[in-house]
Amino acid sequence: MIMIAAAVALTVRTANAQAAHFWDDPHGWWGGHFVYDPHAEEKFMPNEFSVDLFGSYLAGQRKLSHVFQNNIRDDGRWGGGVGLNYFLTREIGIGGDFNIPDNGGNFIDSANGHLIARLPFETTGLAPYIYGGGGRQTDPSWDWTGHAGVGIEFRLNPLTGIFADARYTWADDLSDSSLFRAGLRIVF
Repeated sequence: MIMIAAAVALTVRTANAQAAHFWDDPHGWWGGHFVYDPHAEEKFMPNEFSVDLFGSYLAGQRKLSHVFQNNIRDDGRWGGGVGLNYFLTREIGIGGDFNIPDNGGNFIDSANGHLIARLPFETTGLAPYIYGGGGRQTDPSWDWTGHAGVGIEFRLNPLTGIFADARYTWADDLSDSSLFRAGLRIVF
């Protein structure tokens, strides 16, 4: 009788198991990151905090109509950066990032904050999103900026995703720019 009760308790616990977040289980959290789980019921959740690690390509622009006239080898700067995001609901979040291009100038070339609106599709793990906000550019000189962009994220499981996005940035005194990012999103 005790064996049957233990088996039933284990089955109930396994059936009710959800994604372990860092604050729930610090030791079990890391083990679930790089496992693809197509059957996870909720890959996108409210009150979700994540860190972005990304590679980037930054290209100067004369105006929005010249976005696709750049030469990827000569006109831009490759680099990378880090971002933080917090989703208040499954669909609405806030975020910030800084970009570090390889241009020989300041270590951090820009710091930005933005509002994010995403549309998660749980069955596929895809979430297209739009975002916009403002920030401060530090290289080649200090300038206030505004930006708007689009992107898509694919969640392997509730804890790990990959993303790619593009934004156009308007500067007060300097030339405009385009920023393309792709990377890893780790949920805590």
